[in-house]
Amino acid sequence: MKDIVFRPILPPVLIGVLFVAGLCCLWLILRNVRDTKRERFLTMVRMFLIMLLAFIINLRPMREQTDVMVTMKNMDVLFVVDSTISMWAEDYGSGYSNARMNGVQKDCDYIIEELAGGNLGLIRFDNMSQVLAPFTQDATNVRDAFSTITAPDELYARGSNLNVPYEDMEELLISSSKKEDRKTYVFFISDGEITDGSALRSYAELKKYITGGAVLGYGTAEGGNMKKTGSYSSGYIKDEETWENAVSVIDEGNLEKIAQDLGIDYIHMDDSHKVDGVLSRIIMEATDITGKSKSATTYEDLYWYLTIPLLGVGLWELVEFLRKGKNL
Repeated sequence: MKDIVFRPILPPVLIGVLFVAGLCCLWLILRNVRDTKRERFLTMVRMFLIMLLAFIINLRPMREQTDVMVTMKNMDVLFVVDSTISMWAEDYGSGYSNARMNGVQKDCDYIIEELAGGNLGLIRFDNMSQVLAPFTQDATNVRDAFSTITAPDELYARGSNLNVPYEDMEELLISSSKKEDRKTYVFFISDGEITDGSALRSYAELKKYITGGAVLGYGTAEGGNMKKTGSYSSGYIKDEETWENAVSVIDEGNLEKIAQDLGIDYIHMDDSHKVDGVLSRIIMEATDITGKSKSATTYEDLYWYLTIPLLGVGLWELVEFLRKGKNL
């Protein structure tokens, strides 16, 4: 029964009330007819079965089916998202009033929608890298994973380092490259800041695993302030030297270097449609394939099977009704 789900047509409570009311009315009617006890009993049984079957049909039982054949795109799309505190600097969108991460969430949701049918993966990184979603065709799962990305506590943050996600990227890209006839796309998302004194490593070794994609840059040259994080924090993060609000500024040089290493475009983001050109190329390159998907779910209606006994009991009642009419 664990694979059986119910999608009621009418509210079950309403149908239940009507079911009980129908039985009561039927009992009152049968008490006043001249049928024998046996005939009244059989009539009661027939009407009970008719109402019971109608009640169950209204519940619309379905069997959940997974591992079904679906049409998919032959592409893996990997999102690599910088989730350091600077990605919550408020200089995105109209008037530069939104946090960068708000823009990331909106833009990635747009990309996911446009590339429906492909496998999606998600890596986030701050002090450490974390695979939030290995490649899956379940877009809802990936969207849910995006929603778990929150600003790190400022006491936990140790500065930005763009080298952190390299190993996780390499692992997922190698796994994608082992799939037959698979195209792999990367969206590397960051403001480009390196604040822990580290040097940017080369990403060129990963180029051979990538078909396309883009490095998406967030932030402005003027920069944005960052709100304090943590349960008891309020206001904005301060510069430890000046005690003015700290300002995070985009470093497009680092982002362009990563894009060059990976052999993909660099796009400064302040509107979702800036990726339309890249998405158009991806959609043109991808082809449809048919295969089994464990993340896809379909439902087989079962209530049709109940119409057969319902029809049988209904015919039985009709025959008895006609027989009694002839005997009058």
